[in-house]
Amino acid sequence: MTSPQEFALLFARTLDLFRDPTAKQEQKTQFRALATLLKGEAATIAAQDGRLIVNGTTLPMAETGTPEDSLLQRLEFHAVKAISIPADPPLSEMFELLRVLAEQPGDEDIATRLRAGDATHISVEMQPFLIEATVPAMKSLPDVPPIVQEAEIDARAFSPATAAARPSAELLAELLERPSGPHATDVLAVLGRQLETAMKTHRVAQSLAIIAGIVRAEEQVTDATRRRQYSIALKRMYSKPLLETIAELANAPGHRDDALLVLRRAGEDGVEVLLDLLVAAPTIEERRGIFMALTGMKEGTDQLVHMLGHHQWFVVRNVAELAGELGLDEAVPALAQQLDHDDERVRKAVALALAKIGSSAAAEPLRRALRDKSPEVRIQAALGVGGRKSSALAMPLVVAMEEEEDETVERELILALGRIGSPAAVQALIKFAQPGGRLFGRQPAGRRAIAIEALRLAATPAAVGTLEGLTEDGDKQVRVAAQGALADLKRK
Repeated sequence: MTSPQEFALLFARTLDLFRDPTAKQEQKTQFRALATLLKGEAATIAAQDGRLIVNGTTLPMAETGTPEDSLLQRLEFHAVKAISIPADPPLSEMFELLRVLAEQPGDEDIATRLRAGDATHISVEMQPFLIEATVPAMKSLPDVPPIVQEAEIDARAFSPATAAARPSAELLAELLERPSGPHATDVLAVLGRQLETAMKTHRVAQSLAIIAGIVRAEEQVTDATRRRQYSIALKRMYSKPLLETIAELANAPGHRDDALLVLRRAGEDGVEVLLDLLVAAPTIEERRGIFMALTGMKEGTDQLVHMLGHHQWFVVRNVAELAGELGLDEAVPALAQQLDHDDERVRKAVALALAKIGSSAAAEPLRRALRDKSPEVRIQAALGVGGRKSSALAMPLVVAMEEEEDETVERELILALGRIGSPAAVQALIKFAQPGGRLFGRQPAGRRAIAIEALRLAATPAAVGTLEGLTEDGDKQVRVAAQGALADLKRK
């Protein structure tokens, strides 16, 4: 005897071929195979709570995109509760059953259409709906308790066939107004088909509106059973093509919030799609948009770190930039491994990322970056440093100052100490700003002026006190720089 899983697969594949007008020959072959199987055994197919039930056996949840998933969607789309097929059914009835299941819902449900065709062997049970034709306007029932009014609203006529013809915006408004309403599951099924159509016809904005609206409705649901129904519906709707389409809207001002909402709901799958786009992004503007999308997502860190070992240099650069933007301390070991990369562009991105992360774990690899043979790499390491969170980097910068010979790099190292503004950083700057000392020797006026600018950035009491003392320095360039720095601080 055929197992429930085998029968479901055969029936689903046959139905899929009936939906393809170009597959006539394959349709005939598959139909004959199904008819042969049914000659010796009866079968029942039912849909309940997002699961297929075949011959009384509840099948495992179907994977999105599989024939079984497609069969379940068709049953829900047509509001079919159960189909009973006797052994050796008339071929004309089987053909008609498959044909109407493959079509769009009409004014009459499938059970009615089969009866109209004189089908007497195959029976179809439809999902029950309360169909009281009219509901008195609430304003005419001032004395009716709210709970009774809600019950009467629930009795409003509802038909999946009618709902399928309604605009998605109207259905979404209904779902958002009553996300746990009695017809929520049916509305979800109809919206799922509308989403499928919107994707096939490249209506991107409508696709985003549908999926974002459903996610927002799900957020309002507290009942565990109803939340599961939303989860099942969204599981079917989410696909890689959908996520790729949504991800492209993540940087569009009018769509960004909805796109991020949908991608966050997708979790790691959403992150994976964005990372794929990051790899392919040809311009810094596009990468920046993807950065913005990923910044609001917590999942996928492992995937991001893993991509730092990619064989293409521009992928490593893009991911390194992102790791710095996100401040991913977990990425420090993988970033450190790329400090010896052959491509200078990669090393620049890695140095900048390590500086932006600024943790104690980043201090040692940053020391290596500050000794890179390329001045451009060393500048990036300095430019990325800033804020109190980078206090662990103060001493590596001071040590690098002692070894640095390039004046441009030296300037950026001093300014980086000012942005750190920690006690250790400020003490180093005070020494750089003084005329000379045992530790550093006599300081050039140019370096002292840069140190004064860095003290202005630090703006701590110790830094301000030092600036006040330098307003009477013997060097005119230093005096003017100190007076200007204090004037700027007073204006803030």
